[in-house]
Amino acid sequence: MKNWTITLGIAVVLAVAGCGGEERGPLLAGGREVKSWVADLRDPKPTVRRTAVFKLGNVGDADPTVAAALLQALSDKDPLVRCDAVLAVVKLKEPTDEAFDRLRAMNREDRDSRARELASKALAKFGRTD
Repeated sequence: MKNWTITLGIAVVLAVAGCGGEERGPLLAGGREVKSWVADLRDPKPTVRRTAVFKLGNVGDADPTVAAALLQALSDKDPLVRCDAVLAVVKLKEPTDEAFDRLRAMNREDRDSRARELASKALAKFGRTD
């Protein structure tokens, strides 16, 4: 009886832990697939784009499409979206060289003072100051 209980306990642990080798579904953020948040970056409403940037920032490096999407958001026409994109890029372990180039450009020439300030702080965080 004791061996059966141990065997059952191990089986439950393996099933709960996902060790059965099942294929996992798409990566989710906020209950939605990452690709849907990437698509939201093209929405005409800045609030929708800001939410998408926030959710993508939380995904970070877990999905390779996120870095490219955040790079796009760093050039958004809305300054609040750009600011949120800077905050999201800071969550990446290793932003791309293109992201650093865009942050440098923002630091020098963005029309929004807060976006310039955040870009400067992001560059300093990664030791990439000019």
